[in-house]
Amino acid sequence: MSLKVTKRVSYRRAIRQHPVAQYWWHSVDVGIVLLCFVVFSVIGDVKSAAHCPLAESVDISNGTQDADGTIEHDGIRYSTNQYFYDNSSVPRGCVCLIRECYHICCLGTPPCPQDEIKVNFSLGGEVYDTRDLRDNPNYHFLYFPPQCSGSLLTLEPHEYVLHSDGVLAYGESKYDRGRYCLQEAEPFANAGYCETVDVYAMHRMYSVGILISLPFLVATFVVYALLPEMQNIPGKSLMCYVAALTVGYLLLGLMRFNVFGYRSNWCIGFGYLVYGALLASFFWLNVMAFDIFWTFGGSRGRSSERRKFLYYSLYAWGAPLLIVGLVALLDNTEFIHASMRPQIGMERCFVSAERLIGFLYMYLPMLLLVSANVAFFAVTAIRIFRMEQATATALSGESRRHTKYEKDRNRYSLYLRLFIIMGVTWTVEIITFLVGESTWLIYLVDICNCLTGISIFVLFVWKQKVKQLLLKRFGFKQAVPLRNEQNTNSTISTTRSTDLKSMVNPETRLTDMTHGN
Repeated sequence: MSLKVTKRVSYRRAIRQHPVAQYWWHSVDVGIVLLCFVVFSVIGDVKSAAHCPLAESVDISNGTQDADGTIEHDGIRYSTNQYFYDNSSVPRGCVCLIRECYHICCLGTPPCPQDEIKVNFSLGGEVYDTRDLRDNPNYHFLYFPPQCSGSLLTLEPHEYVLHSDGVLAYGESKYDRGRYCLQEAEPFANAGYCETVDVYAMHRMYSVGILISLPFLVATFVVYALLPEMQNIPGKSLMCYVAALTVGYLLLGLMRFNVFGYRSNWCIGFGYLVYGALLASFFWLNVMAFDIFWTFGGSRGRSSERRKFLYYSLYAWGAPLLIVGLVALLDNTEFIHASMRPQIGMERCFVSAERLIGFLYMYLPMLLLVSANVAFFAVTAIRIFRMEQATATALSGESRRHTKYEKDRNRYSLYLRLFIIMGVTWTVEIITFLVGESTWLIYLVDICNCLTGISIFVLFVWKQKVKQLLLKRFGFKQAVPLRNEQNTNSTISTTRSTDLKSMVNPETRLTDMTHGN
């Protein structure tokens, strides 16, 4: 029994041990096969691994391969780490690892022109060398623009320079070969560089903001046109200012949407129109600053309101018209060098973005007018302060509210707020231009411009007096405003009482007005 049991046990053990050993050897075989598969796959992947982007490689299948794996093609020797095999097992050489590659600003279809590509090369310091890149066999051209997260912006030949290492210098900014392309032009090539900010998205946002502001500007103009009581010199000046600003903002908004094609007749025509409209808005703001300065001045000259407004109109409409005519003359004649011309409609539907040109034709007039406005308001503020100090004991608070002085003073306060809104905006724009482009300053200017229409509407229309006049104009029963509202919410003066300038001196003006009216 025991022997049988032993045999049975040993028999069972033998049966059990044999399949286990067989299973183990099969596992080893499968593991070896899998390992070989992985190894060969890795070797294949390493062999076919791309050492450069496919678009920056060339087909070298017609080249000659040496024993060490080096492939020679078109006079270039590619070592094993300078070429790879694509999905079709075609060897492709990374030409940009050996030669200097430059992007050409075209899409390749139809074929890009094969003309000269002349650029200015920096040899260090202020020494430059003019080169035709096509004459140098060490350069290779990629006929497609670089991949940009933002937009591809154009540079004129005088705005950039290339360094020997392929870096493009634009002012203080530096761009490597993967961030710019060259565009064939005469006599030198233009360049397109990758802007990191999506300027087109910024332009669209700015256009939407401007178009939102427009209804408030139109509403301000319409309200003043409907109310004869508001159509004195200050009211008419405001209407002209708002009209010029509306035309300028409308066209600016359309231009930011790229409605007009560059160098088209529409682009050039509307470029001059928006230029003139913006200039007119500056001059009408200057008229309002001068008018309040004149009101509190010591001049004894007298003229009717109609004649005075005629003089203002000749100045505020005539000066921009003369400037636009001069700009058009310079832009279309040989009086000055081409680099100094306004170039409206050439690279954009406005004055050229080149710094010197932009300063001469846009920012210089703006700077002069803003400076004049600051001077007018400052002198007027000093005069008001002196008049109040001199007459503080002669006038009671109640009587002062009904004098022309108080109304003119309120008008000064209103104009001052308008100037702060517009003057500060354009001042920041000038600062942005002078110190160089700063993203947060650009956003600040755009936000201020977009809020302009709303601010003007609130200042000059959303007033208790204007509301009452509108109700009366359309035949509604006029509610009687509170006395305090009549006193504190007064807007542009609609009376033609005795002019301050007819008074002899500041000390007698207010007492004469108070006791004489």
